[in-house]
Amino acid sequence: MPNTKRKRINRLRFIINVFVKHGFGYIFSSTPLVKFKRFSDSKINRGQRLKNALEELGTTFIKMGQLLANRPDLVPEDIIAELKNLQENVKSFSFDEAKRILIRNGIFDKFEYIEKDPIATASIGQVHIGYIDGKKVAVKIRRPNVDNEVKTDIDILKRISAILDKYSPVKNIVSFSDIVNEVANVLLKEIDFRFEQNNIKKLRKTLSTKEVIIPDVYDELCSEEVLVTSFVEARTLGNIDVEKIPLVKRVKLGKKLVNLYLSQIFELGVFHADPHPGNILITDNHEIAFVDFGMVGYLTKQERENLSNLLLGIVLNDKKRSLKAFKDLGIIQKDIDANKFYNDIESIVNHYINQPISSIKVADVFNDVFKLTFKYKLKIPQQFVLFGRTLSLLENDIALLKIDLNILEAVLPYVNRLVFKNRLSKLSIANLFNIFSSYFSLLEFLPKKTETILEKLEEDELTVNIEIKNIDKILHQMERLANKVSLSVILLSVSIIIAGMTVGGLLSPALYKTILSAWYLWTLRLGILILIVLIIFMLVMIIRKEK
Repeated sequence: MPNTKRKRINRLRFIINVFVKHGFGYIFSSTPLVKFKRFSDSKINRGQRLKNALEELGTTFIKMGQLLANRPDLVPEDIIAELKNLQENVKSFSFDEAKRILIRNGIFDKFEYIEKDPIATASIGQVHIGYIDGKKVAVKIRRPNVDNEVKTDIDILKRISAILDKYSPVKNIVSFSDIVNEVANVLLKEIDFRFEQNNIKKLRKTLSTKEVIIPDVYDELCSEEVLVTSFVEARTLGNIDVEKIPLVKRVKLGKKLVNLYLSQIFELGVFHADPHPGNILITDNHEIAFVDFGMVGYLTKQERENLSNLLLGIVLNDKKRSLKAFKDLGIIQKDIDANKFYNDIESIVNHYINQPISSIKVADVFNDVFKLTFKYKLKIPQQFVLFGRTLSLLENDIALLKIDLNILEAVLPYVNRLVFKNRLSKLSIANLFNIFSSYFSLLEFLPKKTETILEKLEEDELTVNIEIKNIDKILHQMERLANKVSLSVILLSVSIIIAGMTVGGLLSPALYKTILSAWYLWTLRLGILILIVLIIFMLVMIIRKEK
C-alpha cells in the first residue's frame, strides 16, 4: 500500500474515532464506516461535544466550525451557540521554519530585518514585523505543511460526506455534502495568500475615495504562502479602552464605521466581509483601518436591490415585497410547500412590525431568515451569507463602542435610495427607446389585423364564441332577482299613491264637507285592497318559481 494512501486511511480512522469519542457514533451506525470503532455515548450537549471534537482535530475542522457558526441555514441553532465559542489554541511555529519558507520563496534577503517573535498567530499562519528601506511591514507566513493537511482533510471529508448522505440516519436532517463544500470553497482560498493579495488590491482601488486606511501590498514579495503589506500603527477595536474616548468622538467614530460598511455594500458592491474586532483597527487620531482580507464579499447591482427589498419588506411589513425578494435571491425552490413557507415569512414580518426599528437587531432578522431556510432545506447564496454575517459583526463592533446607534435605522436610507435609484435607471434612454420600438411594432401590426377583422364583419364571417359556465344557475338567480325587483316596484308605486291620497286628505279638511268626500274614501279603500291582492299574487308567483 503506497505511503500516501496509508496516511489517508490513518487520518480517516483518527477523524472517525474522535467523533465517536465525543458521542457522535450514531451518525456512522448505519454506514460502512461502522467498522472503524465501537461507539460511545456522552451526556454533554451535542453543541459542546462537537466543539470539543473540532478543536481536537485541528486546523481544517476548527476553521470548519468557525465558518458553520455563521450558517444557521446549514446547522441547528443549539450547535451554532457552541461553535461561536470555538477557539484556535495554536502555538506559533519557530522562526527557523519561517525563515526557511522565506528563503524558499527567494525573498528573505529583501528584508533589512525581521522580528523573530510573531505579533499574531492563527491556524493558517502567523504575522511577523519586518523592515524594508526603513519602513515597517507586516509579513504573513503560512504555517508549514498546512496546505497539504487542509487538502487531505477536505478530500477525506468529501468521501465521508458522500457516505453519510447515503446511509446516515440523520441524512434527511443535514446535508453533509453541502457543509463540506461550503467549507472547502472558503478554506482552499484562505490557505492561498494570493487570493487575499488580490482582495486587498481590489478594496484599495474601490475605497480610494473613502476615509479608511487599507494596507499597501508588496506584490513582488507575495506568493501562495507569503503576504507582505505595509504596517498600520493602530490598535484593534477589541483592545482599545473606549471609556477613555469622549462620547461625542465615539458616536462620530461609530457612524463613520457604519457608513463606511454600508457604502461598501449598497453603493460599491465590494466589501470587507470579516469585520470582527480584531480586524478593525483604530489609530490614535481615531482613523479606521482594515486588516485580514481573507473574506471579501461581492454583490451585483441586482443582488443589492434584492437584498434591499428583503430588508424593506420585513421592516415595512410588506409581505409581497419580501416574498418577491426571496424568489429573486434564488432562495425559494419549486418543491417546497409554498403556502406554509409564505405563512412562516409572514410570521417573521409580523414579529418585527410591532417593534420600533431602534429595538430591532440585524443579527436577529438574519438568524430568523436563516433558521427558516434550514427548516425548509433551502440553499442560501454565499454572498447573502456574507452580507448577513458582515452586518451582524458590525452590530457587535458598535456595541463595543458603547454608543446608542442602531444598524437597521442606518441601513434603511441606503436601501431606499438604492431601490429608488435602480427604478430611475430603468427609465434610461435605451430602455425608453426599447419601449417605443415595441409600440411602433404594434402600430405596424395593428392596421393589418384590424382590416382583416373588418372584412370578416362585412362578409358576415366573423363569429365570436362565448362560453358561460353554470348558465342555468345564473339564469335562475336572475329570475329570482327580477321577481323581487318587480314586487318592490309595484309595492312602491301603490304605496306612493295611497300615501299621497292620505296626505292630501289630511292637508284639506274641507274636502270631507264636499260631495267628493265619499268618493275619496272609497278610492282610498279600493287602493289598499288592490295593494293586498297584488302582494298575495306576487308571493304566490315567487313561491312557485322557487320550486
